[in-house]
Amino acid sequence: MPSTRAPEEREGALRFTPRGFTNVQELYYFARALQNYADSSIELRRRFGDVIRRRRPRAGLWLMHPALLKRVFRTNVRNYPKAETYGFLAPILGNGLFLSDGELWTRQRRLLAPEFRQAEVNRFLPVILDRVERLLGEWASTAPTTPRDITDDMMRLTLWIVGGAMFKSDLDEEAEMIGHDLEVCLRQSTWHIFSGGLLQPWMPTPGNFEARRAAARLERVVRGVVARGRAGELGGDDVLSRLLVARDPETGEGMADQQIVDEVKSLILAGHETTSLTLSWIFYLLARHPAVEQKLFEESSRVLGDGPPRAEHVPALAYTRMVFLEAMRLYPPVPGVPRRALEDDRFHGVDVRAGDTVVAMIYAVHRHPDFWERPDEFRPERFAPERVDAIEPYAYAPFLRGRRACVGEHFAMLEGVTALAMLTRRFHLERVEHAPIGTRAISTLRFARPLRMRVRPR
Repeated sequence: MPSTRAPEEREGALRFTPRGFTNVQELYYFARALQNYADSSIELRRRFGDVIRRRRPRAGLWLMHPALLKRVFRTNVRNYPKAETYGFLAPILGNGLFLSDGELWTRQRRLLAPEFRQAEVNRFLPVILDRVERLLGEWASTAPTTPRDITDDMMRLTLWIVGGAMFKSDLDEEAEMIGHDLEVCLRQSTWHIFSGGLLQPWMPTPGNFEARRAAARLERVVRGVVARGRAGELGGDDVLSRLLVARDPETGEGMADQQIVDEVKSLILAGHETTSLTLSWIFYLLARHPAVEQKLFEESSRVLGDGPPRAEHVPALAYTRMVFLEAMRLYPPVPGVPRRALEDDRFHGVDVRAGDTVVAMIYAVHRHPDFWERPDEFRPERFAPERVDAIEPYAYAPFLRGRRACVGEHFAMLEGVTALAMLTRRFHLERVEHAPIGTRAISTLRFARPLRMRVRPR
């Protein structure tokens, strides 16, 4: 049952007053969500308000207001662990940090978090520079009239970076396969989620067979990387080598081999997906906003000059960072985050029942007109240093917020800002076609079709 907002005059707090879906509306919007649940969330919020109670594919709510996200991500976070739907990703990701919960998640985060603190991530900069230079070399050898699939280029680049930074493995031969296999599994898991339990991973369907083959290939690649780490072939200063010898400070326990394999798979997905998608969306946006591209070029030329980026350059790339943040507002890598209510809850007039699936619709919140002026426009100045503190905190959550915020946020920002500055300093990209490209929402927010562009040296 959708709801509309109404102010609670006595206490000045937000309240949301429910109203119902008809059966026909329920079926219509379920079909729209199957087609594209990100775009559907915008339509629903505009028509019905900030809280939608759904009966299909399972009972629960879609939340599309910052105050509601704050309840789920912070003030009552322990009541909202990851939803059962995350289990559909288990065949590919196992029980790593991306999927685990409870005590296991707490222990694994304690082990991984020190590797990605802001003070630590600059050690990854040499790997980032090397892999970006490799892509620049590919672009330089490409004829200016020959289109390239930029989404594929960004996927390969970020997998090269993740492999080099985390495991001292270039993943050169495997990068294209890993990118394809991850997409296959994410797409199939999305079908599982929206089927409401009618489609299960064990069923003998063509999509399930393809996803199992993809998951098995990724498992083999990762086990090979872990075996190299166990044999001492990686050098000892990469993330994997440190995880192999890490011990929980409270229990003294290390990780079993299968747990390490699962963590590596989570690092591969989380470590490349956010940045590759955001960079791809940025190049799409720059082709539609040449003035923004010119400002990026001017900043990167001024800050970097003719040399490679250094750690002290990154904070000076302020406009580049603004562009990266604004692209994640318009196209958050994860458009919706499902949680499961352990117990009944009531906040701002919203009743949550134990067992409900509660979905924080990041995509809709990022385009909420009460919190963003002209929300569908690409305006990097929203994130200018003098304006960023005025942004409602839970109106912007591409890395989530609270205790479940993405552990790799600082790494992703270093990687994304550095790569964007290097690429735009050397090349101008032109789209082959000019029509809007559209979104394809699986577990992540992808392009409806490939982003084909010509790369022209400046």
